[in-house]
Amino acid sequence: MTIDAAIVDYSAGLLLRYFRGGAQIDGEVPRLDQRRDVDILKGHWAMSAPVRALVGYLAARPHEAQALLTYRERVDDAVARGRIDARKTWLYRQQTGLPSALVTHEPVRSFNTGPNMLLAWVLREAAAYTARLLSWQGDNSPYLPMIEAAQTQMRRVQRIEALREPLKAVSLGRRPNAGAVRDSARSRRPLYRKAVEAYRLLQGLERGDVEAMDRVARSALIAPLEDWRRFELAVGLAIGEALARASGGTLHLHLLGSDSSGPIVTAGRFAVYWQQITKYHVPAPLESSEAAVRDALRDYGIATGTERPDLVVVDREAGAAAAVVEVKYIAGDTAAVRFREAVDQVVRYGRSYASADATGPLLERSLVALSRNAPVRVGHAAPAPFCVDFAAITQPHGLDAWAEAVTLHL
Repeated sequence: MTIDAAIVDYSAGLLLRYFRGGAQIDGEVPRLDQRRDVDILKGHWAMSAPVRALVGYLAARPHEAQALLTYRERVDDAVARGRIDARKTWLYRQQTGLPSALVTHEPVRSFNTGPNMLLAWVLREAAAYTARLLSWQGDNSPYLPMIEAAQTQMRRVQRIEALREPLKAVSLGRRPNAGAVRDSARSRRPLYRKAVEAYRLLQGLERGDVEAMDRVARSALIAPLEDWRRFELAVGLAIGEALARASGGTLHLHLLGSDSSGPIVTAGRFAVYWQQITKYHVPAPLESSEAAVRDALRDYGIATGTERPDLVVVDREAGAAAAVVEVKYIAGDTAAVRFREAVDQVVRYGRSYASADATGPLLERSLVALSRNAPVRVGHAAPAPFCVDFAAITQPHGLDAWAEAVTLHL
């Protein structure tokens, strides 16, 4: 198994332990607001592989929606546009006094059939949840491109002529009946079978089915991310779990389900921020070389950018950063090169998250996470961050020493 596949499996396992109804993580840390978390998963259902496959298939084959022959009743004068209903014709003539009136059942092709109504319901539900998912994101969310592309494709399929009537007729408050689901599942057309697959996945989420949750977690929360972002997410989830164990606090996952400027995980008094500068950041005085860079850029009308750590652990009760975490996915460089880079960044970030006399203790509580080949600390002559690699993170208590160092500063 490649390290990328292992990271996906590990992240999916953490998410499943969190979302699985009523359970506890490692038997120690209670979690879950079931109603809120199911809603988060349903939001990501709209971006899951079955829904994306359905919308993509429909966009590529807009004429596959099938109309069926149905009959509508109409009244004409001396013109029969279909099968004559003799009884209703006689009654209508008696009631109106029109001797030449005819009540007929005219054959028409209609798209308001059971399979099309199921398809329309799935598309409407997916569009609603995609919009909700977008509203949860911030400007820097790594999921924005995927969500915006999905919305563009969703608008495209909603303009398909054959689906206009079903989309108008469908009500999100009223689910497709069993007959529509059965007919769609038996259809020869892949379009309707894909719609059933997406619909049943949503039902599985609502029941708390583990396979459904795993499928959504893998295809909508993890798979859309680049390899290095997946590793950052895995580290963020893992340190949240470790902090919950060490502090005895309740673990809550806020990943993609709340204000994206907030933490992705909270564990008791601790909050873990992913790719956020946070309000606890205070710009440090510039060193001479940094000031020279700032002045040179200013002559070109360019502002100096503000770097942000991969992850910041905040002590919410103290109102201060408890640790800075730098994550390095190694692809080409050696572990030693990436470790040097990470330590340099952690030291620089520490100047903005702690006062001058507290940068050493912050550095001792900070963490560097490498995807492989983490170096071993051989001395304690100076403040230095903890260092782990993915293999250590996946061990049951691989982050416990670091988490204990963070909680001991209380």
